[in-house]
Amino acid sequence: MNLRSRIVPPLAAALLLGTALALRFFGPAPEAKPQAPERRSMPAIAAVVAMPPPVPVSPAAAPARPEPVKAEARVELAEGRATVVPIGPGDVVPEPEVENPPPQENDPIEPEKPQTAAWKHGKMVRISELLGRDVERLEQERLSAEKRGDSAEARRLEVQLSRHKARLGTLREEMAALAEAARHEPAE
Repeated sequence: MNLRSRIVPPLAAALLLGTALALRFFGPAPEAKPQAPERRSMPAIAAVVAMPPPVPVSPAAAPARPEPVKAEARVELAEGRATVVPIGPGDVVPEPEVENPPPQENDPIEPEKPQTAAWKHGKMVRISELLGRDVERLEQERLSAEKRGDSAEARRLEVQLSRHKARLGTLREEMAALAEAARHEPAE
C-alpha cells in the first residue's frame, strides 16, 4: 500500500468535514418566515379548534339531508405545526403520561399444593405409560432395522431398549411403594 492511498482519503474526508462545519457556523443564517397576522403564538401543547359558526337556514331552503360539519383542529408547537384529527364519537382520549406511576399490584401467589403420595403415584403412572410407549416404538424400530439388515442401528436400538426397560422396572417398583403409601395416607 503506497503513501498516497493512505493519505488522500482521510485528507479528503477532513476537508469535506471542515467545509461543512465552516458553512454551518459562518454561512448565512436561514431567514425567518413572518407569521400570518391571524395566527396567535401558543404554548407548545395547546390546541385550537376552529368550527364554523352555525348558519341560519330557512325551512324551505333546507336540504333533505344535512351534511356533517367538519371541525378543524390544530396544534401549534414552538418549533413547527402539527395537524390533529378531531375527536369523533366513541374515541377515547389517552391519559397523559405520569412521571412516576404508582407501583403495580401483583396477584397473590397461591400456595403450592402438597405433593402427597397419591399425587406422586399419579405422576409415576403417567411417566410409566409414556416410557412403555417408547419401549414399544423402539422394539418396532429395532425389528425394522434387522429386516433392512442395518446391524449397527439394531445394536444401538437394543442398547436403548435395555436402558428403557431397566428404567421401567425401577419405576414399577417405585409405583408399588407409592401405591402402598397412598393407601395409608389420609384423604384431603
